[in-house]
Amino acid sequence: MARLRLRFLLIPVVVLAAILSGLAAASGDGVQVQSLAQPRVSIVGAPQVVFDWSREACLTGNYPDQPARAFRDFRGDIQLLLSHFVNYRLIGSSMNGLRPDCHPVMSSPEDPRPSSFADREWIASVFTRDGRIIWALVHDEYQGNRHPGRCPSGSYYRCWYNAVTLARSRDGGRTYEPARRGSRGLVATPSFRYRPDLGQRGIFAPSNVVRGRDGAYYALVRVRDLTGREGVCAMRTSRISSPGAWRAWDGEGFDLRFHDPYRTPDRPRLPCELIEPEAVATMTESLTYSRALHRYLLVGLALPGPSSVGSKVRGLYYSTSADLVHWAPRTLIAPAVTNHSHRCGGPSAIAYPSVIDPRSDSRTFATSGKRPFLYYTLLHYDHCRLTANRDLMRVRLEVDR
Repeated sequence: MARLRLRFLLIPVVVLAAILSGLAAASGDGVQVQSLAQPRVSIVGAPQVVFDWSREACLTGNYPDQPARAFRDFRGDIQLLLSHFVNYRLIGSSMNGLRPDCHPVMSSPEDPRPSSFADREWIASVFTRDGRIIWALVHDEYQGNRHPGRCPSGSYYRCWYNAVTLARSRDGGRTYEPARRGSRGLVATPSFRYRPDLGQRGIFAPSNVVRGRDGAYYALVRVRDLTGREGVCAMRTSRISSPGAWRAWDGEGFDLRFHDPYRTPDRPRLPCELIEPEAVATMTESLTYSRALHRYLLVGLALPGPSSVGSKVRGLYYSTSADLVHWAPRTLIAPAVTNHSHRCGGPSAIAYPSVIDPRSDSRTFATSGKRPFLYYTLLHYDHCRLTANRDLMRVRLEVDR
């Protein structure tokens, strides 16, 4: 029998902001200012610890470094991925009984060639029909600072080149392997080759894979081109097993194909059209189809914008869409401290929000209802420096039309 692992922090909701290190209580700014025509997404209850790094980490780097993704496998167990460049999982019979598995499900090749798109790899989202064969979109970082002669500044952030690749598990999620044949496993690649010391460039952080009304599979990705222009692009495929079958939104349809920049002419711009930049900013962390709203629900961390709804603060926001291309202005759920806004001595920051509903009718929890959970990573600091001590937390959300 799986043991009940969740620890409840028995704290009144009115001080939830302090416990969540930046997330406001459900009665705080952002909810009350919405018009009656808008849906409401609010935090209710107290946060719970899902994975306590200080007690349960298999090794130092075993911490949640991507939004939590989960699926039901063919045995009926639930697996929740703890993604880092060495990827682990929690597994159990229910969301309340997940336990760490200290056998990595996927490690990183750490290939020093940027053209290989095989340096450090995070499992970012999963899709499966049967719980035995699992397809995974992979956040693939080339870290030039780690390879001699590839990064004059020696800075991780200045020599970060990113793409999205495909991996597959044939054994129900116990192990994953890159799908590198044919198209070399490339799903979404920048249209330009690696250049050192430009900063973060490329295609990053795939959302959940969701089913569209047309039966195709969709995902959102964050993009940044050579000039530093950034935002979110939508992509879709009808063949989840074929990495080269994904097409990006071009402003009118999904007709833009991703090309390997090391096999085609180098181009400065990314091969996609940004979707609703003022509405969604760079949010891709959590994408589900909300049964409560009858719309797609996007949740992520963002700065306020000219069209954002709620207090003009950095925080946790949501947006909704009927077609995955046109999105409502993002609305504040709660203020939040992120690693970029963390101040020494202040509340710990959060990262990687992800909506998971244990009652979802989707094997990969790609749908959500009225009372899903918000999972997120809680970051801990020592003498003002970010540490590997990062816990996976969750708190209840309430979604109303």
